Amino acid sequence: MLIMLPTTTPAESLDISPEALEVANTYLQCQDIREVSTTLDIAPELVTQILAKREVKAYIDHVFMNVGFNNRFRMRDAMDAVIKQKFQELEESGMGSTKDIAELLALSHKMSMDELDKQIKLETLRQSNIKNQVNVQINDGGSKYSQLIQELLGNVQ
Repeated sequence: MLIMLPTTTPAESLDISPEALEVANTYLQCQDIREVSTTLDIAPELVTQILAKREVKAYIDHVFMNVGFNNRFRMRDAMDAVIKQKFQELEESGMGSTKDIAELLALSHKMSMDELDKQIKLETLRQSNIKNQVNVQINDGGSKYSQLIQELLGNVQ
């Protein structure tokens, strides 16, 4: 039985079974398959199997990327607060090193560029037309190996 669970907004929902949700939430708390197995009193193989499901992976990734400083907006806010604090310290003391601020600004810029680069790569992957590729080898009998096989098969019949 699948239920629709809200993740961040009521309009956004995720198909996941209650059992899989329990395993996923326990895994998010302890981040160890054996501990999840012990806590929920189920086999480690079953825990691994449940965690390997697409919808469970999506749920774990979604929660992980939106909690704490893994959230890109919280990370940006924290970096902005540090930069602002450095500017205040420089202004209040009247002296200090602008090197610290320059390093922080460079780090902030690098983080932003890395994030944009990852978003571009993700979008490129999403728009990729090749989903599956099948390679076919055609042996036309022109090789010495093919000729040898034909001779051997001809002698058997």
